Amino acid sequence: MNRTALTVLSGLLALTATVACSSSQAKPTSSAASSDTAKLSAPVTVDAKLDGEKAHVTLRFDAPASDVQVNVSGLDGLAVKSEASPVKGGSFARADEKSFDVDITPGPGRSLLVVAISGTFQGAPLSKVVTFSTGKPTAEQQKTSGTTVTGSDGERIKIMPSGGQ
Repeated sequence: MNRTALTVLSGLLALTATVACSSSQAKPTSSAASSDTAKLSAPVTVDAKLDGEKAHVTLRFDAPASDVQVNVSGLDGLAVKSEASPVKGGSFARADEKSFDVDITPGPGRSLLVVAISGTFQGAPLSKVVTFSTGKPTAEQQKTSGTTVTGSDGERIKIMPSGGQ
C-alpha cells in the first residue's frame, strides 16, 4: 500500500472512529438508557472468509445507500496486496449484495483485515468498521497489558495504561 493511500485511510478511520466503532456482538438490553448511548453505524452486514492469501468479502446493505466507499487495510502485520478501495462512489438498494476478493499477506501469528464502509444511508452520512482475524496469536501477542474487569452488565472491559505508565 503506498503512503498516500495509507495516509488517506488513516485519516478516514480517525475521522469516523467515533461513529464507526460498533460491536456486532453487543448484547441487546431492554433499558431505555442503553438505547440512548448506542452508536450509530452504517446499516451494512459485513462478512469475510479469510483463506491463506485471499479474503472473500461480502457486504449486504440493509438500507438504500449512495456515495459508498469501502476501504480495506491490515493490522498486526497483515498486508493488503490488492486495491485498497474496492468500492468507490457506489449506490446500492436495500438488500443488495456486493462481493469482492482481497489479496492479502497475513502477518506473523494473528493479524487482522479491516473493512471500513462509509456513505450516505437514507440521507444520513454513516460508516462502519469491521475487523476479521486470521492466524493463531504468538506468545508475544497473547501477553496482555492492562487489567480486565467485568462491568455491571457482565461485559468484559479492559483498562489500558495511558501515557508513560
